[in-house]
Amino acid sequence: MALNTSTLLSRFNSLSSQPVTRQLGLLLGLAASIALGIGLVQWSMAPDYVALFGEMTPSSTNEVVRSLEENGTRYKVDHRTGLVSVPAEKLHETRLKLASDGLPKSDGSGFDMLYKEQKIGVSGFIEKARYDRALEQELARSIASLDSVRSARIHLALPKQSAFVRKRDKPAASVLLSLYPGRELTERQLAGVVHLVASSVPGLEAEQVSVVDNQGKLLSAQGREEGFAQTSEQFRFTQQLEQSYVDRITEILSPILGVGAVRAQVVADVDFTRVEKTSESYAPETSIRSEQLVEENSRGEFAGGVPGTLANQPPEETRITAVPEETEDQLSSGRFSKRQVRNYEIDKTISHIREVPGTLQKLSVAVVVDYQDTVNGDGNVERAAIAEARLTEITALVKDAIGFSAERGDSVNVMNAMFVVPPELEQLSEPSLMEQEWIWRAAKFLLAGIAIFLIIFTVLRPLMQASAAPPPGMALAAPAQGGAGTAYASASQGGMALSEDHVTLGGQPQLGLPGASSYQNQLQMARSMAEGEPQRVAHVVKNWVSADG
Repeated sequence: MALNTSTLLSRFNSLSSQPVTRQLGLLLGLAASIALGIGLVQWSMAPDYVALFGEMTPSSTNEVVRSLEENGTRYKVDHRTGLVSVPAEKLHETRLKLASDGLPKSDGSGFDMLYKEQKIGVSGFIEKARYDRALEQELARSIASLDSVRSARIHLALPKQSAFVRKRDKPAASVLLSLYPGRELTERQLAGVVHLVASSVPGLEAEQVSVVDNQGKLLSAQGREEGFAQTSEQFRFTQQLEQSYVDRITEILSPILGVGAVRAQVVADVDFTRVEKTSESYAPETSIRSEQLVEENSRGEFAGGVPGTLANQPPEETRITAVPEETEDQLSSGRFSKRQVRNYEIDKTISHIREVPGTLQKLSVAVVVDYQDTVNGDGNVERAAIAEARLTEITALVKDAIGFSAERGDSVNVMNAMFVVPPELEQLSEPSLMEQEWIWRAAKFLLAGIAIFLIIFTVLRPLMQASAAPPPGMALAAPAQGGAGTAYASASQGGMALSEDHVTLGGQPQLGLPGASSYQNQLQMARSMAEGEPQRVAHVVKNWVSADG
């Protein structure tokens, strides 16, 4: 039955006539029910929140939250971890907006701090400290840009420059890396970090740079042997070389024997010795470029005597006379010398040979091929071994594919064997109904609706009914002075109503009025009305009889 204005007013008047404690209880119950209903609706409509970014500094978190508020994006901040969460459906959109604003910013301002306004009278020590701090932050920002690095911190130990060369200390650096879970730096990346720091600081050597991860593991230290890194590179090179030969064999045999019917392994013997040779050679047969012949003859006595003044004086003037012919004895007493010099055109060749490490010394190849499907005499398909002639052809193909060299000592072994068929993998079943996301979202709405329904029919409705019931001992209202249709007494849901033509007894039981719905109480109320208004009651009974007759 719809509630009209008079009914609502009567219920309000009935509520106002209740005791104060009962009114407070009804109001508190009504407020709690409304609040619970609103909470359930919000819970069912609340979206799933996911973390926007990982760990951020308080300053970065403050800037991100401020930007989210300006954009009108809903967010949550975990007060224990400081993580900022946004609705899952707006995660990527929010990240793009923040990225366009340059958020979140990296830690530190780097060289930007040098351009900030400085106070007058700053000492040189403070300026040097500010520069060192800015350099550390710039290096940390550069290293943090690597994919595997989440954040980085740099500590530089830069000694004060001294005028004495022997007393100069070498600078050193320490790098603390915070890596993403499941990530690690390769040897090349680690060497890149070390050389990046060493190249950015004047006088800093790579051996003076130490790198530590967030677990306290020493990744690089002073005096680290170079041979270890070289061994890793050599092993990686050997693996790549062997895999390239395996790929060659598989690619050439798979179209013939079928995909998955070939298994190959290659062992490469690689020589990583570094050899440098320098040779110088001359051509044996060449032409004469120049020749010089010198002959000397001397005769007579040699100058002698005691060195001194007389010996150094020029000889006396003598006459020039004809030289007599010399005899053999005179010639034998003279001096004779002969010297011959020849210059040849020489072809000179200088060769400098440097052999690159990684020379292939030997290859050992093992190939296994599966049995082939054949049709027997009965027309059935069965797996059979490959003929020897076919294996010989396959061996020749393998040798040509790897560049077989007998002089190098290569070996190739091709074997035919039946492969074991692996068991079929079970098909992944589709996720059950309870594992799907939409079912849980629908369940949230359903639970919220059921809860609201229960609140209405178990809390709100009894409260409204109780608010409309008259208090105990309430006197019957006096009959109105109007026409015959005016009621003598009325109640909203029960009790007894008397009019000119009928009397209504009973009704639904009233909450909080014990005994009001019993038969004895209703009978007592009818007797009281008969004693108080006998004529009206007689008129009502007369109308009943005439209606039945």
